[in-house]
Amino acid sequence: MSFFSELFSILPTQIAACAMLAVCVLALLVGRRLERWLAVATVAAWVLSAAVQSPDPVGVQWGIFAVDLVYLAILVSLCTVERRVWILFMTAFQLLVVLTHVAFMIDRSLMQWSFFSTYYLWSDAELIAFAVGVIQAGWGRWKARKA
Repeated sequence: MSFFSELFSILPTQIAACAMLAVCVLALLVGRRLERWLAVATVAAWVLSAAVQSPDPVGVQWGIFAVDLVYLAILVSLCTVERRVWILFMTAFQLLVVLTHVAFMIDRSLMQWSFFSTYYLWSDAELIAFAVGVIQAGWGRWKARKA
């Protein structure tokens, strides 16, 4: 059994995964082009992270680190063309996710559970920022229909 599947057996992780899927489905339904593309990228990053996760419970998660770097690059590029505050927060939290990897690479004495706890904390904060963006997009579309 992989370490990722062990983590997914934990209730908070299951709740976070369901929340991520709910936000992404909502983004696909009510979001603008930005939110829809970001929903696809978010789900793809999550699936890829699960696919490349190392079964070594004490090793550096190089595959997840690579996926997180690419996802960060996508968010940074979106920040250069989009002027929405929530995407800045989302990008900042993703940068903290990447820095969590770097901290674990520098100090391998950090416990893997501490790494994943911090990793999920920043990921959840990132998801909240995305949810704010999706709500704003949906609210904007609703107001436009009412006018």
